[in-house]
Amino acid sequence: MNVTVYSQHKPPELRTVLAEHCAADHLVWMEQSCERIDIDHPEVAQSELLILDCPDVETLDWSSVELFNLRHPQATTALILPGDLDRVLMQAMRVGVRDVILRSQVAQDLVGVIERAHIRLAAIHGIPSIGKIFSFIPCKGGSGTSYLAANLAYVLGELHHKKVLLLDLDLQFSDASFYITDDNSTRSLGDVIRRTDLDGPSLESACVKIGKGTWLLRAPANPEQAIGVTPDQLDNILTVATQHFEFVFVDLERTLDPLSLRVMDRSDIIYPIMQTVLPFVRGAQRLQRMFRALHYPDTKIRIVANRQGKTEDIPLKKIEEALQTSFYLQMPNDFVNTTASINAGKPLYEIAPKGELSLALIHWADQLAGKSTGSARQITGHLLGQTLQRFLKRAAFSS
Repeated sequence: MNVTVYSQHKPPELRTVLAEHCAADHLVWMEQSCERIDIDHPEVAQSELLILDCPDVETLDWSSVELFNLRHPQATTALILPGDLDRVLMQAMRVGVRDVILRSQVAQDLVGVIERAHIRLAAIHGIPSIGKIFSFIPCKGGSGTSYLAANLAYVLGELHHKKVLLLDLDLQFSDASFYITDDNSTRSLGDVIRRTDLDGPSLESACVKIGKGTWLLRAPANPEQAIGVTPDQLDNILTVATQHFEFVFVDLERTLDPLSLRVMDRSDIIYPIMQTVLPFVRGAQRLQRMFRALHYPDTKIRIVANRQGKTEDIPLKKIEEALQTSFYLQMPNDFVNTTASINAGKPLYEIAPKGELSLALIHWADQLAGKSTGSARQITGHLLGQTLQRFLKRAAFSS
């Protein structure tokens, strides 16, 4: 990996970390301030990890940082500051900086930055050594995100015999577990989040196994256990998980915080879930602006329309025009079977394996497993067509 470091004074702790963890990399020091970053310099232009040691954020050349990230979306940019991280996090996100760390924490935090850059580079070059991470985020509360993520994970593990981890990262309400199990175990993320010696078997032991191939890692039952969880601790969980599971599903809160951003940075695909009514459209547009600020490629974002078939929905074409993108999937509104599965605390596939939503989830799982079942829009269109036909028959009969 090509590593370029802008640092006027080359502090000892920074030199030590880089010497130890970039020994096999091509490391170049640019011994100058960050007031002007020469992104056309050959060493900078070829950089796959750009580290900016900035003693004064007021003088940082933000425009050059943004231009570098636009030109080199595969690269990782890290910013080292003496303090006041909260004030610059949003600006850093807007220009594509992936990591912002305190100078006093360089010895602890920079190691994780380097490891993630190596993992990102390996994924870009197609080295098949890690499992895939899929994150699910609601465009607005009540979109059904947790329910879809939990039941999709179950179907993928049950029908395709894949090893799937479902990580419930809704640290306030922890809804995912109620949708697919009635197990009252107290095992949770809180048991492993702070472990520095975590491995696959230890992670698995903190989970609840559901069916043949799905493991659920609950959010802590006590919200106090979630206080103080850091992005680096969560990153350690994801790294171990991708080495032990074929698929890692992360159910995110709607809140955009450092934990959510870290998960989305590492995700192969992000699924924003929405219903086709106006408040959800506004929420989806808000997420789109954030994704653009983070320089996520369009191929990483796949918007899913949930609970389709309701008469009050806005026409899909109008929503797609407003969002300037097409829906990746349209999930039918199977209210009766969904309610039955939630009340029973069992996966939808166990309650209604031939139900409309179950069939849509099966087709979605087929795609993730690499089994071709036709286009997603054809599949969901066919399911919605069946719903419309039954509605018309009932209407004709009643008349």
